[in-house]
Amino acid sequence: MAIFKKSSRKRLSHEISGLKKYLLALLILGLAASLLVGFWFLSQLGPRDVDFRDFKTNTVVPESVKALQQESVELEAQFEEILVLREARSEDIALLKQALDKQKAYLQAITGVDSEGYTRQVNLEERYQNLAAEVLRQESLDLELKAEALAASEDYEKARALYREAYKKQQNINETYPISAAYNVGRATRLARQARYLTAEPLLQRSLAFEKEADLLIEAKEWVQAEERLQQAIDLQDKLNREYRGTNQASVSRLEQLRVKLVGIRSGQSYMEVQRVAQLADASRAANENPEAAALYQEAARLQRQLNEAYRDSPYASSERVSEYQRKSQTAESFQLGLEIERNHDWMQTLLSDRRTYEAAELIVALRRDIKQMQEAFPRSSLNDEDLELKVRYLNLVQNDLGFIQDRIYDALLPVPEAEAWQMLRTEVPQALYALIMGTNPSRNKGDLRPVDSVSWIEAKNFCERLSWILGKPVRLPTENEFRQALGPLRYVVLENHVWSVSDSGGVPQDVGTKEAFARGFYDLLGNVSEWLESIDRFETENARHIGGHVQDRMESIFTVPVREAPRGERNRLAGFRFVVQVD
Repeated sequence: MAIFKKSSRKRLSHEISGLKKYLLALLILGLAASLLVGFWFLSQLGPRDVDFRDFKTNTVVPESVKALQQESVELEAQFEEILVLREARSEDIALLKQALDKQKAYLQAITGVDSEGYTRQVNLEERYQNLAAEVLRQESLDLELKAEALAASEDYEKARALYREAYKKQQNINETYPISAAYNVGRATRLARQARYLTAEPLLQRSLAFEKEADLLIEAKEWVQAEERLQQAIDLQDKLNREYRGTNQASVSRLEQLRVKLVGIRSGQSYMEVQRVAQLADASRAANENPEAAALYQEAARLQRQLNEAYRDSPYASSERVSEYQRKSQTAESFQLGLEIERNHDWMQTLLSDRRTYEAAELIVALRRDIKQMQEAFPRSSLNDEDLELKVRYLNLVQNDLGFIQDRIYDALLPVPEAEAWQMLRTEVPQALYALIMGTNPSRNKGDLRPVDSVSWIEAKNFCERLSWILGKPVRLPTENEFRQALGPLRYVVLENHVWSVSDSGGVPQDVGTKEAFARGFYDLLGNVSEWLESIDRFETENARHIGGHVQDRMESIFTVPVREAPRGERNRLAGFRFVVQVD
């Protein structure tokens, strides 16, 4: 049996006894009850729902006050009778105004509230304002119509006055009869704007007239008077921009244009002097007095430069004109040197054409020196010829090989049947010759004696141009007719003896001239590489053509003398060329 013993542990100082806990709980409950009672008491002191049906009015309206409303009703009745007979006039509207005033006096006199009476007053007020405002509105509309007619006939002063009267009447409606149907703030604003417009329009017309007069005076070279008229036009436009902003007549861009034109007038005399000097220079140039013309052009350039600095906004300011006069000055000054270059060039062409390469080489050195002097001393001269400079520079590079190249070319030419003035290279252009002329070899099938390949139509034409510089004679690609004349008929021709094709070449171009020549002495016209033709019957944007087939064609295809097309800039490892030279 368990034995229970009373605990002997002492209570700590901070622990609360049971009695204190009980008293604390009672205190909290008491405070809560007190708060609830306080809230109830406050709610009893607040507003309560009122049943107005319990209230009874005992207000007594005196007979004299009732008489006011009765008079108002009688006046309105009289007005209604008049409306049955005719339209309301001003004196009729006065009756309605009296009825409204009586109704207002009645409502002011009573001490209570008469909702029906107040509603009647509102209706009378609205009806009265509509009728009273309608008269003013109609007058305003009539004035506006008359103003529009006057404005159309450009009688701006009278039109402006009528627009102002129309505006005043509409403004009177807006201020005096605000609840009428005629109330319209937008119309008042529009009328005011229109009157403002007609105030500004005469100023604009005067400004335009001054500008027109100035233009006529400019044409007559009357600069002082033109400046005076244009200044008046500027002043009027400036006034429009400052005082009439928002109107169609105000224009910042026009003001700027007028100011630029004024600068033009002020610079007009300077420009006329520039033109005078330039015309003297043109006359001297036409008379072949080049030193004097050069000095005059230089003076014109100086005057134009001064004009540019003094009047930067002038329409006559032009840096391009300065450059043009400088160009003409240097052209005139370099005229003798240009003639010398031209004569030496023609003589060089003759020497090269006659195969006098040693003399031509000496002349090339002199030409190179003169052209360099022209470029350094007169860089703006029109006599500087970039194409001629490129040609002479190239010939200067190959001057030691001129004789060798000419001998090799002439030894390899054969006449073209039915084209007596032209001779054609008997073989396709070999890579060694191409590299000698162009300084590069684009071929993929390398070999000095193999035909040049991977060369575009454009590059073939560049080769012909450089060779024509060396020979002093025209050089070009053959036409299709020249090619076929050189080939001749193929009947009874054993093509295997003359043509490299897929059957015996391994698909790679072979050395030129290693098979038998055709009947007229030309090698490899068919097979090996297809050859570019001259495009004399085609636009520059059209493809070029090449003819004759190549080493990867079958013999049956080569026999048909195939003609193919390709873009002019395309490189093909199976396309090459030969050329023709005009020998006579």
